[in-house]
Amino acid sequence: MKVLIVGAGPAAAGVALALTANSDVTVQVLDIGGRLEPENDEARERMSKAVPEDWAVDDFRAISLTTVASKQHRIPEKRNFGSDFPFRNFGQLDGLRSEGGVNSRVISGAYGGFSNTWGAQAMVFSGATFDDWPFTRSDIETDYRAILRAIPYSGEVDDLAEYFPLWGSADPLPHLSEGPERVLNKYERNRLRVRRQGVILGKARLAFKGRDCVSCGLCMTGCPYSFVYSASQTFDDLVRRRRIAYTGGYVALRLGEDEGRPFVAARSLATGNTETFRADKVFVASGALGTTRLVAQSLGMWSRRIHMQESAQFLMPLLALKGIKDLTQEGTFTLNQFNVVVPFDEVGHDLVQIHGYPFNTAMTDALPAFLTLPVFRDLGAMLLRRLTVGLGYLPSWWSAGFDVSFERPGGEGQVAGATLLPSTGDDYLARQKLRAVTRRLVMVAPLLGLFPVVPQISLSAPGKSYHFGGSFPHSRTPKQSEQSDLVGRLHPWRNIHLADASVFPTVPATTFTLSIMANAHRIARSVLEDDRG
Repeated sequence: MKVLIVGAGPAAAGVALALTANSDVTVQVLDIGGRLEPENDEARERMSKAVPEDWAVDDFRAISLTTVASKQHRIPEKRNFGSDFPFRNFGQLDGLRSEGGVNSRVISGAYGGFSNTWGAQAMVFSGATFDDWPFTRSDIETDYRAILRAIPYSGEVDDLAEYFPLWGSADPLPHLSEGPERVLNKYERNRLRVRRQGVILGKARLAFKGRDCVSCGLCMTGCPYSFVYSASQTFDDLVRRRRIAYTGGYVALRLGEDEGRPFVAARSLATGNTETFRADKVFVASGALGTTRLVAQSLGMWSRRIHMQESAQFLMPLLALKGIKDLTQEGTFTLNQFNVVVPFDEVGHDLVQIHGYPFNTAMTDALPAFLTLPVFRDLGAMLLRRLTVGLGYLPSWWSAGFDVSFERPGGEGQVAGATLLPSTGDDYLARQKLRAVTRRLVMVAPLLGLFPVVPQISLSAPGKSYHFGGSFPHSRTPKQSEQSDLVGRLHPWRNIHLADASVFPTVPATTFTLSIMANAHRIARSVLEDDRG
């Protein structure tokens, strides 16, 4: 059987891992394939072959740019090895615009997708999350475990395991930074009192090689040693072992079936010509919005306003009473180090999650301009020594999300126009729940030694969380062209399967990417099992 995968991000990696476990399947990956600039990649390569003490200053400067201020949003845009290539337009953003402050850099054309620049958080969804899905967590446990065997994984069993089991074999986390270590120690000493207020803490679960980490502090800008997982690592390995054929440099334009046999029409970035790729099965994994636009262009969905469910993001600065000794990111890892979970029920369905980040140089860049002046520099340093950045998420059923509408492409070989719009609903419920979360954290702040900076708490703009999907959600009895079946098929297709977050029935507040990969793996595994049957 010949199979075509459209995309090379985390969902595509989940599909590829399931398919390549079967030797009877021939897999071709069709991708845009944007890459890191050669000069930056060469600097990264040189650094990967040396210990941090021997890194060249010029190489370090080339790849260690952290963030760039966003004109639209309070949270800046990350860089990866000094480059914007995960966000850059390689053709996938043509014809896309936004209104009302909705984030417009929401489709990645990079090889590996947004996993080039993610925070590497890797937790399963709670069992209760699947109460809203047409299958249970036990139906996807095999797939979670398969993904966790295939990627680097670090974490430890603690109170978070009540809702989020630590499946698989995990490396221990490297030594935590001084601030997060102090918070977690205070939690252990005051654990029962904190939990009575409806707050749970635990260490991060991360897709990275914690056992090998050299604590150079560059996690957030790009690990020179590739210890932080990217989907590109999965595809590099599968190409090296000749389990897949990778075809880069193509923008997918249209999907279809000829008498049940699927095809993908795509434009070559090199020649501008449109070519047709055929297979026995097609798995579409172009990211939630990229897949939604591809489906809309293929089925002529020009008169619909499609809603994207989003787990809304919020920024919550947290200040400690006692500052850290050294204001440096060296000697530690700078990924999320601890998680705060605020459950609003006993089963873990309605919960909010906050990721606590230690000091990194991006925090210095984000200081108000006056604090960088010489006269206020000591004050800025004092604040940074006490600051933990909390990035939190609300579940989609408490979040407004955003909408997208599509226009016919302007000509042959072009992608459909797309307009991202604020949802017709408001964010009243999100703000109400955020206030409830804040009240709980204020109550436990003296016990943890960590206080929310209430005036600085803010909801991010729609689309800024990058945790969105649900445009064609799974259903056991799918509505025509509105919902997909359990293996991601939309009417009228039989052999085209959507396999990314576009098929999520809901988007909980829990970390997102691991479940995208696991569900994509489940879809591909189920298709193979049905085919063999």
